[in-house]
Amino acid sequence: MTLFDLRGPVRVTAGLHRRVLWGALAVVLIAAIALPAGRWYVRSLAEDLAASGCEVENTVRGCGIQVRGFLSRSLYVNKMFFFIALAVNALPLLLGAFVAGPLIGRELESGTYRFQWTQSVSPARWLAAKFVVPIAAVLLVLPAFVVLAAWIRRGTLDIWYPIQWYDIPVYATIGPVAVGYALFGIAVGALAGLLIGRTLPAMAAALAVIGAVMAALVMLRPRFWSAADGPARGGYGWDVSGLDTTRLRFHPESHFWPLQLVETGILLALAVVATLATFVFLRRRHG
Repeated sequence: MTLFDLRGPVRVTAGLHRRVLWGALAVVLIAAIALPAGRWYVRSLAEDLAASGCEVENTVRGCGIQVRGFLSRSLYVNKMFFFIALAVNALPLLLGAFVAGPLIGRELESGTYRFQWTQSVSPARWLAAKFVVPIAAVLLVLPAFVVLAAWIRRGTLDIWYPIQWYDIPVYATIGPVAVGYALFGIAVGALAGLLIGRTLPAMAAALAVIGAVMAALVMLRPRFWSAADGPARGGYGWDVSGLDTTRLRFHPESHFWPLQLVETGILLALAVVATLATFVFLRRRHG
């Protein structure tokens, strides 16, 4: 089976769900525009505050309004990044529910899949097309967005409300684990949709499994790489187990990539297992 063989089923799948695809693309584009705009806005506020002669560190009479305005607007931009990161964290759940329900479960429940199977489309090609559409959308858009988010975050390190790499929603937005979670969500959604074959129960099962795995990996995340023994150098780090006020076990920012790569590897392995299980089940049930 080649991508050329999937051209027809992929076109049909993309056409059926084009509104969802365009809507998702619009949301990503809005977020991609909002992040650089927020960075530019904070930079311009800092320049305006410096031009006024006021300083946050040493607020003098007559500067209170300017300083409060600068800090409140900077905090607003920080929160905007945080909420966008939360949306990226919810992406695997949304993808899993979409693939389990509208993409696969609904066709099995209504029986419309039989129409494609009678049009010289084998069950394996039909299922592969269900994978190709969401995976292509993820791989075309999400890596670029992750790079953009990481660049924006690094630009906040010298402002008053820096975005820290170890905050849970931020961590899963600025590295390859974002792509790993998205692909894992698609794989679990497909498996749930095929196993259950009904829209709502399949969506609920996919959400439950993906949510449980996400929670487990977040809890295990600090153990994916050996923590350093403190005190934390540079003032910031991912505290693993505070021993006392001067000695800590922590992950400095230099551990970001090892932690990300280990977790991404786990997610991709789980996604491959779920995908293979889906095709094996399809073969046993439908030949």
